Amino acid sequence: MMKAFELSTLLKLGIPYIVFFFAPITAAMFGLAVLIFADVVTGCKAAQLRGEEIRSNRMARTVSKIIFYSIAIILSRVMEVSFMEWLPVAKLTAGYIAVVEFKSNMENIASITGVDIWKHLMTKIEGWSKRA
Repeated sequence: MMKAFELSTLLKLGIPYIVFFFAPITAAMFGLAVLIFADVVTGCKAAQLRGEEIRSNRMARTVSKIIFYSIAIILSRVMEVSFMEWLPVAKLTAGYIAVVEFKSNMENIASITGVDIWKHLMTKIEGWSKRA
């Protein structure tokens, strides 16, 4: 008896569709991975300078962040394509998460270097917005 679809046929059709469906969020996923990795590096250095112990439970939180942030962006892409084509849900979600991670990195860098880049950035942005 012949099957309606062979597994190889499903894979040939399904994999390109999945790749096409998630292609727009690839850069966001890689970008967040970089931000999270940098947060681990800067966070460990900042903790070391404060004399704090680097603990495995804090490091495990990084794995959770990667998993759950990825899920949030994937779900946002599904919402965007399936229900809200008029709203870039995935970009908004990824952007929010990116700003949180970026700010965390800037806080760690301020602890390490003594230079509060985030504060300088916000001052510049406020200045630009007042001119507009």
